[in-house]
Amino acid sequence: MTKIDFRKIEVSDLEGKKSTLDLSKELGNQIYRKTADLGELELARNIYKDGEIEVDASQAAILDRYIREGFLAFVQESVCPLFDEIINPKK
Repeated sequence: MTKIDFRKIEVSDLEGKKSTLDLSKELGNQIYRKTADLGELELARNIYKDGEIEVDASQAAILDRYIREGFLAFVQESVCPLFDEIINPKK
């Protein structure tokens, strides 16, 4: 499991300048509004309330899907590689 703080996601602009985004409320709300799964509902609540959570491979796959469906490419570019590392750890 890997700890991810969704309140401090580092993104880059076109010039490569880095800044930090807080995705915790938006991601938590997106999952909360779209899920029919109780486990995902609890995940949404934890992200919304705590911001920083421990993410395992199955949760990373869920979060990857929601990020790809509901967030712009510059956010996907920053977050999805984190999920990929959790889902497919290097040995």
